[in-house]
Amino acid sequence: MKHIGRIILSIIILAAGLGLLVTPLVSGAETKGPIRGGTLRLAIVSDAPSFDAHTSTSGRVLIHAAAVFNGLVRTNPMKEQVTVENVIPDLAQSWKISPDGKTYTFILRKGVKFHDGVPFTAKDVKYSIDKYRDPKRSAFASYVEPIESVDIVDDYTVKILLKHPYAELLLFLCPPYASIYPEHLKNVDPRTTDFLVGTGPFKYKSHVPGKVYTYERNPDYFIKGLPYLDKYEVYILGFDAMVDAFIGGNIDTCGNLRLYLDNDRDMVLKVKKYAPEAVPALQPSGSTRGAYFSFEHKGPWHDARVRKAMAMTLDYKDLIIAGVGGLELNYVEGAGLVPFYLKEALSKQEVAKALGIDKPLDKRVAEAKKLLKDAGVPNGFTLECITRSDEKFRVNVALYTADMWKKYLNIDMKVTPLDQALFFTRRDKGDFDIVIDTLNTITGSSVIEFLSSFISGETVNYGKWSSKEYDNLVQQVILTQDRAKRVALSRKAQTVFFDAMPFINFCGSSYGTAWRPDLMTGWPPKKGVVIQPVATNWNSIDRIWFTGTATRWAKSK
Repeated sequence: MKHIGRIILSIIILAAGLGLLVTPLVSGAETKGPIRGGTLRLAIVSDAPSFDAHTSTSGRVLIHAAAVFNGLVRTNPMKEQVTVENVIPDLAQSWKISPDGKTYTFILRKGVKFHDGVPFTAKDVKYSIDKYRDPKRSAFASYVEPIESVDIVDDYTVKILLKHPYAELLLFLCPPYASIYPEHLKNVDPRTTDFLVGTGPFKYKSHVPGKVYTYERNPDYFIKGLPYLDKYEVYILGFDAMVDAFIGGNIDTCGNLRLYLDNDRDMVLKVKKYAPEAVPALQPSGSTRGAYFSFEHKGPWHDARVRKAMAMTLDYKDLIIAGVGGLELNYVEGAGLVPFYLKEALSKQEVAKALGIDKPLDKRVAEAKKLLKDAGVPNGFTLECITRSDEKFRVNVALYTADMWKKYLNIDMKVTPLDQALFFTRRDKGDFDIVIDTLNTITGSSVIEFLSSFISGETVNYGKWSSKEYDNLVQQVILTQDRAKRVALSRKAQTVFFDAMPFINFCGSSYGTAWRPDLMTGWPPKKGVVIQPVATNWNSIDRIWFTGTATRWAKSK
């Protein structure tokens, strides 16, 4: 197996015409601080469709953006919790918030240059934030909708004016999503490498299409002493080739800095078996997976009693096992709308009660049948579920739920797996009875992200559910600055949501990868990279280093 991985990457390297850089071999016991030099090599499964992080949650885009661009602020890469309190300066050296919470004044760093030598100034911030909040140019405009304007005070001072107080604004200004781009290159095509000009720790050097991208250390990086690495390489490998290359010691992380082991139990078991010294990282993320009911297609599921009956006849642990074959991937069964790790979330016990799974199965089935009878469909009904054919988890879960609903409620659900293009077309048009899909967020740490996903008219509210009471509660959460009141309002909104059950949350997903054992972050060092809920900490690339004690990886070079 080790030889397979080496052969795969050797072919890529020969095609790319690149040499291998030897990581310094220094005993961890002798280390007085981070060791400089070396190359971080990681992989993505396909080429990036664009390099503009404002337009995509895809790791194929963000893993490039994290090396090249900075944001106004960033999440602390040494902390797992992503909170407003843990936001630290990036291109902004400091900021002030007005007493009414509606004006943010950012003092920018002086002396910062883009990779092409052009000085960074306030005009770049205004251009980038205006682009980021424009629905025509950004996928994340709704998260910063409260921004009224971005005003330049002088070359190194910017004011962001809000329509109303917005307690979590700083979270949504953290890169790689909210990258700051050079205004003077605003007409460059983001699908080309000419777009890769930022202020970040690494500069684009070269690439071989479909094979590998190479970045080199930015000697003028504004954080003195960083980055520690000399080079950063992104290889394009299929899933199986990626795992074999990692096992063979030819890449340093099994995928990127956060995922690719998260959807395949067999991959995890393979890495554990053939690279037992590797450091696995599997933990809950800011994504959830479940079934959206259509409120545009007519059917018995429009009755909340029917939706509740369907939710309470599932075994959520068995559902995960059906989806991925086991429980090794740290999926969270019976998850709530808001992840349990957020203080605004309902507890696991409260969610179980809301789902109706806090009692033995026989009692749940009896109660569910009564709910269907009261709703006028005692003999069940038929409906169609669409899902993506290219993702094993979704298809397996759809088939499992269909079996359970047929067995206990005589509901006949036809499962229709679709290719991506047709799936997205039907989903976005609302052309389904049920759709099984993933609810993604960009920080995974803001209650607003999760609650806002189901407000009336929201793009990702695929079922088109609408509740004035729910909408009003979410708006109050957004406007309220008092933390205790926000928690109370958030919990009330979740209760309204579960009473209606427009979405059955099957599970909270996890992110998974593995690292070579001598990979470190920061000083004092942490083993590997601290995984935050989504991808905000990918900008920690500037402080990654190797102790040089990993024999397998050193020999492979």
